Amino acid sequence: MRYHMGSSFVENRHYRYEQKLACILWKIELKDLTMIPSDVSDSCNEKSVVYLGEPGCTPKAHTRVALYRESIVEVKPIYKKTVDMTRTIRKELKQIREIRHENLIPFMGAVVEPGAIFIVTGYCARGSLRDLLQNDDLRLDPMFASSLVADLLRGMIYLHDSDIISHGNLRSSNCLVDSRWVLQISDFGLHEFKSGQEEPDHQKKELRRMLYRAPELLRSAAPPARGSQKGDVYSFSLVLYEIMTRRFPWDDTLLTHSEIVENIKKGRRLRPTLSYVKGVSDYIIRCIESCWHEEPEVRPDMKLVSVVLKPMQAGLKANIFDNMLAIMEKYACNLEGLIQQRTNELVEEKKKTDALLHRMLPKTVADALKRGDPVEAESFDSVTIYFSDIVGFTELSAESTPLQVITLLNELYTCCDYIISHYDVYKVETIGDAYMVVSGLPIRNGDKHAGEIASMALHLLRRISRFELPHKPGESLKIRIGIHSGHCVAGVVGLKMPRYCLFGDTVNTASRMESSGSPLRIHMSEDAWKLLQKLGGYQAEERGMVEIKGKGEMKTYWLVGEDPLCRQNRIFESNSHFHHSHYGSLCSLSSDRLTETPDLLRRTIGAEFLDVDTINLGGFRFARRELHSRALRACSHQNSQELIYHGAAGRSHRSAPAITLTDVMTNY
Repeated sequence: MRYHMGSSFVENRHYRYEQKLACILWKIELKDLTMIPSDVSDSCNEKSVVYLGEPGCTPKAHTRVALYRESIVEVKPIYKKTVDMTRTIRKELKQIREIRHENLIPFMGAVVEPGAIFIVTGYCARGSLRDLLQNDDLRLDPMFASSLVADLLRGMIYLHDSDIISHGNLRSSNCLVDSRWVLQISDFGLHEFKSGQEEPDHQKKELRRMLYRAPELLRSAAPPARGSQKGDVYSFSLVLYEIMTRRFPWDDTLLTHSEIVENIKKGRRLRPTLSYVKGVSDYIIRCIESCWHEEPEVRPDMKLVSVVLKPMQAGLKANIFDNMLAIMEKYACNLEGLIQQRTNELVEEKKKTDALLHRMLPKTVADALKRGDPVEAESFDSVTIYFSDIVGFTELSAESTPLQVITLLNELYTCCDYIISHYDVYKVETIGDAYMVVSGLPIRNGDKHAGEIASMALHLLRRISRFELPHKPGESLKIRIGIHSGHCVAGVVGLKMPRYCLFGDTVNTASRMESSGSPLRIHMSEDAWKLLQKLGGYQAEERGMVEIKGKGEMKTYWLVGEDPLCRQNRIFESNSHFHHSHYGSLCSLSSDRLTETPDLLRRTIGAEFLDVDTINLGGFRFARRELHSRALRACSHQNSQELIYHGAAGRSHRSAPAITLTDVMTNY
């Protein structure tokens, strides 16, 4: 009777077990999954927060994410056409479905349909442990690291005590981190279910797995798919090394991955270099060494490893919820600093972008385009246009290499760009050896545009007459300059590469003034000369009637000089401000004294060294001995009461501030 009852009990339990194996509670219909596009999932989850400022780097790029019963899940494809639901596979599905631990990724189910085989698990928003370790923006302090190690140990101990017995593929990419900064182990179990895959890039992926595999398993002719517990201990040592160093374990060798695996298979005891494990206690290094010992019997089990590494958890709270709050608080502080850093970088990049844009377009036009406002063509009643080109440039180009020509033009235009930065002008463009500048637009300046262009042209001519060819020492350049004043229309042309262009007869006439001029001379029209006469202070020679192509005969003039005193008075009276380049910082003024005499600040004017003892600032000559570095005295024009401040001129009085020479332009 008792035997019959015992036999009946065993049969009944076996029947219930077989019923559970036959149960398909693990099965998920494909139609119940709503796939989320990768770009949406990356932007709406917290992984994007971790990867602030890393363009082009998307963690876990192969991860497929879906919605299942209003929860976000990870969908891992199995590259098989069909799955034969054998008793072994059903047993695997039952085992993994019953696994429930906070440090093991929860198994939600599987999709088994023709042409669609998927494993569905919980989703960890912060990506894999490898993603976090490779993110330099994330500070991994000892408490954070010890929490991750503790989570990993708890998960592996539970796994080793379960029916699954061992992991077999433990590595940092299979250790996931959820939104609460809890580590969860994935990709364990279901070995028979996953066997026989035709995985894309199988050899490359298998090689990555083998780098974490224990030597005895690599050398085995038929290693078990689920690995071994001692093999998991070896894999754990490499993950621990990765956490302590934030380096891939085999980055310290010149061997390729396949060479590393082959060397280990042949019996060589190859391990990562422990010299990279810095700033950690000796017991952690000893634990790593014992866990990756060559002999599996010598390696400790996971429970013993947990005891050895228990001192790491000294700073952790007994309550796991408190630990999570502490880690999230540290992450929040790290994130605040990271956001501030990225904000500062964004501001600096915006400044650089604006500076570059303002070099390409007038500031008012550039600002309008940035705001999205339309920039309509505008008519200007009176502007002055400057044209110049290099005499004999075609022959010079034929005698020089392309690189020499580019070097020449770069040095020449750099010099010209610096000089024109001291005048109220706008550089329109350079085409080959042609240089075009205008004054009086887009901001109107009355009739002063003629004086700005004339003074600038004289300044350029003086400087370029001493300019030597970089590849032909001793040879100098000769340029022709043409100036004309009149009406023109200006506007932005194009969308992809917008250009601020000038149109009208004034442009053509200015170009003809240049082409019909002479080397090292400034040729100007009668209209330009009349404006200069109105301003006063300029000297010219009448050239007479000249045949101008497309215009007929025109009365033209040679501009030969200017009176510095007249220009000085014009600058004082205008009380305008002009942005100067950083090269023009001739003298500095302490900020606390700057407000004492605001009327002293005036237009920036040009500067150049005329000879060994004399410096010329916008037409004013100074004995160089009067410019004393760090001397608390005003720099004066001979014995007059004129001051120079950052290249600006003003009249002094008794409360004049002290001025110091901080940057002398050695090239001009």
